[in-house]
Amino acid sequence: MTTRLSVLRLTAVVAAVVMAVLVGLSGCSSSDAGKGGNGPRATSSPPADETAANGPLVGTPSLVAGEQSCAAAEGNAPWFPTIAAFEVHDSNRTHLYACAHFLGAQSNNQVFAHSSDQVYVTPYNIVDRGPNELYVYGGGYGDDPAASGSFVSRVEPGTFNEVWRRVLINTNATDEWNYPGVLNTLADGSLVVVYGYHIARIDPANGNVLAQTTLPTGQSAPRDTAYNGYDALPDGTIVAKTVNRQPGCTEQGFSAFLDCPDPTAVPPSILVAIDPRSLQVLSQVTLPEMMGGRITTTVFSGTGQIYLPGATKLYRYSYPNGAFAPDPTWGPVPYLQSGQTAASAMAVINDYVVAMTNGGKPTPTPMSVVAVSQADSTKVATVQPFANSGAKQSFIPSMVSVDPENNRVYAMDAGAGKLAGIDLANGALSVAWSQDQTTLSFTTLLGPKDQRVLIGTDIPVKFFQGLKTYSTEQVVWRDAGSGAELARSSQLPKMTQGILVTPGYAGLQYFLTADGHVIGLQVAPKPASPSPSPASSGTGSPSGSGSPSGTGSPSRAGSPSGTGTGTGTPAASGSGSASASASASGSVSASP
Repeated sequence: MTTRLSVLRLTAVVAAVVMAVLVGLSGCSSSDAGKGGNGPRATSSPPADETAANGPLVGTPSLVAGEQSCAAAEGNAPWFPTIAAFEVHDSNRTHLYACAHFLGAQSNNQVFAHSSDQVYVTPYNIVDRGPNELYVYGGGYGDDPAASGSFVSRVEPGTFNEVWRRVLINTNATDEWNYPGVLNTLADGSLVVVYGYHIARIDPANGNVLAQTTLPTGQSAPRDTAYNGYDALPDGTIVAKTVNRQPGCTEQGFSAFLDCPDPTAVPPSILVAIDPRSLQVLSQVTLPEMMGGRITTTVFSGTGQIYLPGATKLYRYSYPNGAFAPDPTWGPVPYLQSGQTAASAMAVINDYVVAMTNGGKPTPTPMSVVAVSQADSTKVATVQPFANSGAKQSFIPSMVSVDPENNRVYAMDAGAGKLAGIDLANGALSVAWSQDQTTLSFTTLLGPKDQRVLIGTDIPVKFFQGLKTYSTEQVVWRDAGSGAELARSSQLPKMTQGILVTPGYAGLQYFLTADGHVIGLQVAPKPASPSPSPASSGTGSPSGSGSPSGTGSPSRAGSPSGTGTGTGTPAASGSGSASASASASGSVSASP
């Protein structure tokens, strides 16, 4: 028994650090306004992109009907047929929003932004039920003194004014751990939220709680247990697992993994299956250790599979006949090199699952991207995309994004200050391009196969220690095929930890700030400079740069199938091995 407890504690420590170090480095921004009123901003003056917009954004409304048709045809079970029903689009955790649009051109773009006046304390994710309904989940980052417990708010598209708010719990009153869960939209349009050790269905019309279930906590006391999100199988079965705080500790949020007396003295996680209609627990199993990363589900060879990253091994569980079972034919797969730390979550790309290492405390060992065959777990491909960067530290607490159609993986390392596109072909990984960009957050893919755009943030730091104190970051849009920069926002208040820029309808994207605001983003080509009169110019040519594509129309704002009128088509993702390097000023030079 003593040996088993020691092993559990040893493996739990790395899993805990995967989630906790980000807080130790960047901290949670406190919002004095807290409960939905107007509140202070992290920046002393409005960002330049907000000044440029000077009001709510609507994108290109004529695209909405096509986006709705595209989403209905996606077959993204078991989620509602819309652009953003699940926190990272799909159960395979690809982060790929193929039906969403980028409204800019190949170059020479400008960014417009509009921020909510109201505060949504520690917003975690935003989902929709079509173009006219937006919902925000927040309040679960207990590290922020203003966060007293999870809530769901319906917000008005464009203005982000609150329509209603349902406060689900006050963890100060219940004396429980306040840790983020998630809100998603199921196929029938239900809003289902997990928070603490509870799951609830919310009425989209008014925020009323229609059903609610208290979930099991295994060997952990309820006050020390939280379900960190959920995934679901195509039939709708919800799959979720616990993370645990040390018994007797009162630290909140991610800080429990840093500041409790012994954060590793925690029981193992439990994995549960939940009926999506009744919200009743169908099955549960105790996992080998406490696993900090989120669950990834898929169907492979006709069987529902659940992938989980452990402290040193990757695990697969199946769900045959309504009961969980570790898959005896797959793994567990050791995936770390000496000196590396654990991954956060895995993504599914065709017949492979992919993870990237070094999500725990910073390490001098370069990070790896690891791909494991779903058919044969002995077939493992690895690459260290930033091994030659010269960085003294490696650290990336987020996960990869993947593009199954183009066999492309996107990885980053905040320690190296790098972002890369990596091809997965014939069971091998190879770097297609690499760029200078520092982010701690997830990346996002949008657009059709031959016009993919990659979105990520860029933190304005030159040294690793700057990650402890940064307060702003920019959003960068790149051609996913070549890595070339397409657009860059002004400095915005830093984004909430552990999330991504979420695509919306009509070419808009949503950025949730740590200081509690929803920011809408819209990229557009810069207007062509007017032609000078012959009297003022001996050449008769425009004095400035003209329309990027020669027409002034958005190069990627056609239909999701790529048949629109846009003229500037980027290189297809995965179509070739291109490399590009960005200068410190953000300009990009690309070479074949």
